[in-house]
Amino acid sequence: MAAQSRPSGSQETEVLCIYGFAFEFPALSTIEFDPKFKREKGDLAIKAPSKSVVFLSWGDLGRVVKRLPTPMEHSKYSVERVAKSVQGKATSMEQKEVSINGHRAVYSRSRVDSHGPLLGGGRRSQEIESLHVHCDRVMRYYVIYTSFDPTKPKDPWQEDAMKVIAGSFKCHP
Repeated sequence: MAAQSRPSGSQETEVLCIYGFAFEFPALSTIEFDPKFKREKGDLAIKAPSKSVVFLSWGDLGRVVKRLPTPMEHSKYSVERVAKSVQGKATSMEQKEVSINGHRAVYSRSRVDSHGPLLGGGRRSQEIESLHVHCDRVMRYYVIYTSFDPTKPKDPWQEDAMKVIAGSFKCHP
């Protein structure tokens, strides 16, 4: 792992290089690694001082493309899985193809509405922003994502962090 600082727009960033991929992130952030992560599959969290979080996951592309051959299908599946886990409904708000390190990728913004706890009632909503990348050169998929409560003001760090991470992401040299 290597890290170095550099300015990026209005804020200082650092670079994390691990297992052959790299990205910039806001310098005031902390990074937490899932203790079970490996070169082949893992997760990490980039956390703001304000407690907002952007996640990055990676895994074996060969296993994913059997069921989800494109980043678009992978993106839709991920959002549906989140909705199912909270017994809610997912609504796509935006989906577009983008290019990340020479690969077709999908940026997605969705809303998941679910019922609150059985005794508490009410509805809960969260918005999810994600970027799904399939890299056939290193045979990995990458997912960069964050979620937030749409009824509260969005943390500017979160929006900036997603842009910095996605804009600088390198899945291979």
